[in-house]
Amino acid sequence: MATLDDDLAKAVTEGFRLAQSSIINQDLILSGAGDVTVTLADGSKKTGPSWTKLIAQAGAAGASAAAAKTSETNAKTSETNANSSKTAAATSATNAKTSETNAKTSETNAKTSETNAKTSETDAAASASSAAASLAAAQLLTSVPYEDAPYPDVWAPLSDDLRLLAGFAPYDKLTISGQVLELPSKSVTLTRAGTGTYTDKSGVLRTAAINEPRFEKEGLLIEEQRTNQALYSQDLSNAYWPKARVITTTGFSAPDGSNNAIKLIPNTEAASSHYISKPLSAVAGNAYVWSIFVKAGEYTKCRLNFSGSATTNNMSCDFDLITGTATGVTSEGVPTITPLADGWFRVSSKTEVYATSGVVNINIWIMEQNTTTFTGDGIKGLYIWGAQFEQGATMTSFIPTTTATVTRAADDCILQRSGNDNWWGPITIALELHCNGVTSSGASTSDRRGILAFYPSSTEFAVMMLDASSTQSGRLAFAYGPATYNFYTGRVDDGKVHTLACVSDTVVNKSVIDGGAPSNPTPTSRPTPDRIFSANTVIYLGRGAGITTAGQRMLNGHIRNLRIWHRALTDNQIRGLR
Repeated sequence: MATLDDDLAKAVTEGFRLAQSSIINQDLILSGAGDVTVTLADGSKKTGPSWTKLIAQAGAAGASAAAAKTSETNAKTSETNANSSKTAAATSATNAKTSETNAKTSETNAKTSETNAKTSETDAAASASSAAASLAAAQLLTSVPYEDAPYPDVWAPLSDDLRLLAGFAPYDKLTISGQVLELPSKSVTLTRAGTGTYTDKSGVLRTAAINEPRFEKEGLLIEEQRTNQALYSQDLSNAYWPKARVITTTGFSAPDGSNNAIKLIPNTEAASSHYISKPLSAVAGNAYVWSIFVKAGEYTKCRLNFSGSATTNNMSCDFDLITGTATGVTSEGVPTITPLADGWFRVSSKTEVYATSGVVNINIWIMEQNTTTFTGDGIKGLYIWGAQFEQGATMTSFIPTTTATVTRAADDCILQRSGNDNWWGPITIALELHCNGVTSSGASTSDRRGILAFYPSSTEFAVMMLDASSTQSGRLAFAYGPATYNFYTGRVDDGKVHTLACVSDTVVNKSVIDGGAPSNPTPTSRPTPDRIFSANTVIYLGRGAGITTAGQRMLNGHIRNLRIWHRALTDNQIRGLR
């Protein structure tokens, strides 16, 4: 049986063993490298990391943690940098767009500056031109001013009657109950062997009695004899006028105050032309004028043209009845359009000079916009009245007809020479002129248009006329002395009213139009006088262009405010004429 001492000895021995074992294990753990094997209290073995390895592992773990932290920091830094780069990129893109916009703005501004520079240059040139014109005008006013002309020796206003305000003529007479009374007034003489129509200053068509002067807004109307070859000129619904795809309705107010105008209405035939056409005769060597009064209805345009065996050019002219404008569709077309009262217009077209005799169809077409081919509705139309077809180069006043052609006689307007002409001495003749239509070009002398003329003898000339030669057609020609003409540059047969002045100081002849520069002077001298006839005792107005025969080489136009001075007015006085 064991004793206490034995148990104590065992315990001490076991304690020492365990302690020794712990020291050995501690040494192994503290001094070993890598993994070490220790002996446990129960004698079993246990392998584990040494202290060195643990320290190394801890260090490695710390380093890994630090590296991880660094990586995390670096990642965040990279993210921040990436975001900064993205922001920078966006900013760069915005800046680039702004730069592009600024570049375009700069380009636009540059172009605007260039345009403004050119505009400034143009304005500067215009200002310089205006300044030069102003200077020239100022110089003209200061160095070459307008001057009032003296009171005329002969003055006929020709605005609403034939009376003279100055000059010589037989006293006017008035017959009352068979008794002839002498009046204190004196007048120009006008005769015409028949009635004649005219448009008064209100635009209304009137009829003047035999020998009654016709005053229109442009002045005294003076015309040659003409014949209207178109019958039933006031009744265009008559079967005399063939109609193509149109309906006519009568009873509308006409320019002469009657109710004889008709409404011309296109029918409903699809895609067709709608017109009135009349075949008439033309004689070789002559031109003709076709005219008619037209007023807009629902349709506002029409066309006049010619066709037929005598016509080599299917000439056409278009007319806008709202704007009052005319257009020559073909090269031969010479249109005119004249406004009257109540929306009416008188329109005309001139033919070529026909080479052969034959048939001429005069046509009026309704137009829809700018075409003559369309479909009507049987309701809409336009109004027409007063057709005329006359031989001549210009349209003249309307001549009514019924069952036969009618001829209007020529106007013959004269003033005595005695006391009015100052022959052979200095002279100035001034007047306002308006021409109906364009003068024939390259025609014979018979197409000259007389303005004023007198012939002191069969060898002496005083002539104002419009020439008809190929190089001088429509230009003012003036002769005083021999038949040597002074020509003024520029036509005066353009449908406008012009102020003409012709001057002779018996050394040179010259003329002025509308206060412009005088023509180049033409030397003159008095021819040796020859025989004198009754035709040499008068001054002709509106005729006498190199011939004294009545009714020949007529003006076909208007004269107003005729004045004659028995002196040569100065250039400044002529500039002041109105």
